[in-house]
Amino acid sequence: MARSRSDIANSGIRIFLQDVGKYYDRARGFDPFVPKKQQKIELLASFTNTCCYCDELLDTSTLSQDHLIPMNKTHLGLHAWGNVVPCCVSCNNKKQQRPWSEYLEETVNPKHYLARKSRIESYVSEMNYDPQLNLHTIADNLYEDVGEIAMTLINLRLKQAETAIQELLKM
Repeated sequence: MARSRSDIANSGIRIFLQDVGKYYDRARGFDPFVPKKQQKIELLASFTNTCCYCDELLDTSTLSQDHLIPMNKTHLGLHAWGNVVPCCVSCNNKKQQRPWSEYLEETVNPKHYLARKSRIESYVSEMNYDPQLNLHTIADNLYEDVGEIAMTLINLRLKQAETAIQELLKM
């Protein structure tokens, strides 16, 4: 549950990035990444049923999905084909909100680094995902708008609650 203006605005950014991702998928000729069971199977097949980072064998029940470009206000990765990759729970937990290349370089044995990096870059290219898609101005405006609207609504309801309490105490 959101506890502050920034929490509410960040939730708005995540919803925005999911919805833009659906549009971006459709515009590139894909069914939006939901993921349905078949989409999970397709995602796993793109990485020979392994974690894109550590190569651990995965199936649909052990699959954890990661956003190569984090889905947050800073990085603005979309929830879309080409940005969502299969990974194990351990790698997903360790990577957190860092860019994938940084996590990969810190984690993977150097002799496997270039092969894994190339595999991820090939996948992004095959899916025609543009990591340079610049939504910063739009997202910054949305962040401010959502925060302002949320605080206006919260203050309105706070005044109503104060009035209700005053009425109750007059009784």
